[in-house]
Amino acid sequence: MDALEELRQMHVEAKAQFQKIEQAPGPERGDLWAKLQPELELHEQIEEHFVYDPVAREAGQQDEVLARWEAEHEEQVREADAVMKQIDALDPSDHAWLTQVHALRTTLEGHIQHEEDDIWPRIRQAWGQPKLDEAGRAVAAAKTAAKAGAAVKDAVAKGSAALSEG
Repeated sequence: MDALEELRQMHVEAKAQFQKIEQAPGPERGDLWAKLQPELELHEQIEEHFVYDPVAREAGQQDEVLARWEAEHEEQVREADAVMKQIDALDPSDHAWLTQVHALRTTLEGHIQHEEDDIWPRIRQAWGQPKLDEAGRAVAAAKTAAKAGAAVKDAVAKGSAALSEG
């Protein structure tokens, strides 16, 4: 599977997790958030390491939008991280916590739509299927490592190793 399809699956899973959190009773929300938060971090690291950084290096000179996307994406990640810190500082049973989670979900859904509708078609055109499949192997390896319990950093390292072996 190509890298963008792997990432799209992660988007679907994150949206479903946000929905579960928002529908869960107060005492269960914290546990669901504790599961989702590292998945969001993994997703961001995978995107940066295996797609956006290489695209900026390889295709950024031919496509102004892709050249700017890496910096735009990093700014959006910083904003999301700030909201996640606010969420972590609140009690999951409080309405304010749920309000922050909903705000994060809304922001991320807008981000996802922009990625999938505007950025990814440009990446698909710039890279082509062989490069997307190569990056997809790395993304899949990182996801597999994370599901097996690897920390985000270690999961990304497994993805990098898959690229090297490729």
